[in-house]
Amino acid sequence: MVSASGTIQILDPRPEDVPEEKGVSAQLPSLEGKVIGLLENRKYHADSFLLELQRVLEEEYQAKKVVYASKFTFSMPCADETLDSLVEECDVVVHGIAD
Repeated sequence: MVSASGTIQILDPRPEDVPEEKGVSAQLPSLEGKVIGLLENRKYHADSFLLELQRVLEEEYQAKKVVYASKFTFSMPCADETLDSLVEECDVVVHGIAD
């Protein structure tokens, strides 16, 4: 932007906030041997992302099992039955969204 004084204001497009790094949860210090739920929201590419995440969890983090579930549609809450099943069967659940 040019001001009346003839100067130019330069904007820096980099984000101002530095993301906070978090350590491992004391409640779940490792994924090895755990049952991990993946909940897909049916948006474009969510399935591709979660299938790759499943591979990584099994091969690199030695997850015991990965349970894959889907919402009926991204615009509605997840069915109670689906959530109840994931809570009962899994140690942790990842809700994957994409576009």
